[in-house]
Amino acid sequence: MGKWSGLLVLALLLAVCVVYWMPAQASEAKPVANKLMQTLENSGATGVSIQVRARVAMGEVLRPEEVKELARTWAKKLEIPLSLDGESQNSNVLMYRTTYTQNGVSVRYEVTGVPKNGSFDTYLVLQLSGSRESLLYIEQIQETFAKALKNADFIPQISTCIRGLYNVKMSVDQQGGKIMSIFATLQATELERLQDETVVSISGHTPLWEPFIALNGQKMNLQVATHRDSGNAGTWVTVGTPIITVEY
Repeated sequence: MGKWSGLLVLALLLAVCVVYWMPAQASEAKPVANKLMQTLENSGATGVSIQVRARVAMGEVLRPEEVKELARTWAKKLEIPLSLDGESQNSNVLMYRTTYTQNGVSVRYEVTGVPKNGSFDTYLVLQLSGSRESLLYIEQIQETFAKALKNADFIPQISTCIRGLYNVKMSVDQQGGKIMSIFATLQATELERLQDETVVSISGHTPLWEPFIALNGQKMNLQVATHRDSGNAGTWVTVGTPIITVEY
């Protein structure tokens, strides 16, 4: 891929970093993985994988021991098996995490404490990953986690990504056409488009669900990207809300 391809990838990576740290609209997000999967498959792609990521700010604590206790407490509430070992990032950030597999779904649980003026801002992240066959179970887990957090007056920011494959290699124009067919099904309006000789990424807004992030002063809650495979597989498509947070 050429120079523009590298710039496009960099722009998408920066977008992922922004959505990780930037507050989204504070409203409860219902599971949308099944709707996205149906839309993707109706466009002619074969559904391959799903990832749902929930992130919530848990507030401020004063001591490192409180970060550890927070990780322990919420692991128990969410019925997550956790062996606590603190990790250090940049010699400052405290992190407690565990990954396990249940009914074909990979569950990643992570609690971090970010130093701030002698205290720690704390965050909880839950990531669910699986195949097409585990979609309904992923949504069940998501609803269970969201209910537990809501009962404690926390509303997580949730991102959902669905990946699929078209069995033909498509030109950029064909890729754009497929993406716009997905936009039409989801009643979405295009806000921004990036493309090069093999990749197309279009961001927009759909009224079908509420949570969004801001893009140039406008509401954004949908991103669809396609990428022509360098081998013989065909053309990959990824649908994400409010933004794609996985590699495609």
